[in-house]
Amino acid sequence: MIRAFNKHYRKTIDLIEDFSTSEKMEIAERVIEWFRELPEEYVISLAMFFNEVIDDLGDDSLEKINLRMKGKKKEEKEEEEEEEEEDLEEDEFEEDDYDDEDKEDY
Repeated sequence: MIRAFNKHYRKTIDLIEDFSTSEKMEIAERVIEWFRELPEEYVISLAMFFNEVIDDLGDDSLEKINLRMKGKKKEEKEEEEEEEEEDLEEDEFEEDDYDDEDKEDY
């Protein structure tokens, strides 16, 4: 099955190389939309399959799909840190605005 996929993959790449940039973008948008409509399990299965195909191709320039999951706590902590940074930036912006208004009053 992987060999059959590789054969079609190479044909597809050859076809896409001849497309204009706008045609490539249109195809990419359709593919992304297609992935969004798939159930999570299918996307994960496809990612695993593509990694096997990449191994089979033996092309070191192709990047595998990273399937490692972050721990929920680590993910939540990173999100909280990002939110705190955004809040600090907003506060600094608001303080700058307030200082400018105060200067105008004097």
